[in-house]
Amino acid sequence: MLTTVLTPMRKTAGSFWRGEEGSLSVEAVLILPLLLWAFLATFTFFDVYRARTLALKANYAISDLLSREVMPIDMNYLLGIEDVYTYLTQGGDPAWVRVTVVRCTEQCDSQANRTLVKDWSRATDGLATHSDGDVQETYNDVVPMIAEGERVIMVETMAGYQPPFSVYLTGIEERDLFDIVMTRPRFAPQLCWEGLGSCANS
Repeated sequence: MLTTVLTPMRKTAGSFWRGEEGSLSVEAVLILPLLLWAFLATFTFFDVYRARTLALKANYAISDLLSREVMPIDMNYLLGIEDVYTYLTQGGDPAWVRVTVVRCTEQCDSQANRTLVKDWSRATDGLATHSDGDVQETYNDVVPMIAEGERVIMVETMAGYQPPFSVYLTGIEERDLFDIVMTRPRFAPQLCWEGLGSCANS
């Protein structure tokens, strides 16, 4: 009985497997949505990595620019830095820049016990600036080891990313790209903010 049922099924399956007949229109309808999704997803995946790389490189560029300054900077300079950053990220909007000059005052040979303070902290777009407590509690693990009295310029940036296609097609949604880069002053002992005199704590 079982053989009687299985034999026709095997013959039918074998015939289907060996068959070479088909309809291009039906195959196209079946495969086209998958090909379209693969194209859109691949394009978006590469685009978000491109935007991520541009944002980081732009941060390095403005950090290097700030590290070469020997004269005090002001808010107009910082807004110009933001314009440069936006240009380098190819219009990543919204975007902001926050610059904080950090120094170590005590036990600088121990990252766990050292004391970090800020000389000054300024930001664009009305973003909150950092206090000494913020620097110590939030960025102690980020700031590299520096000698007592030495300073490092901490540049934080954010660029908005808008994917070219809907999140429902690719799974990639709108996001903010954050970066932090640390740079030592190159040609001066510290980067000063205009109006702070000798860059005393503000």
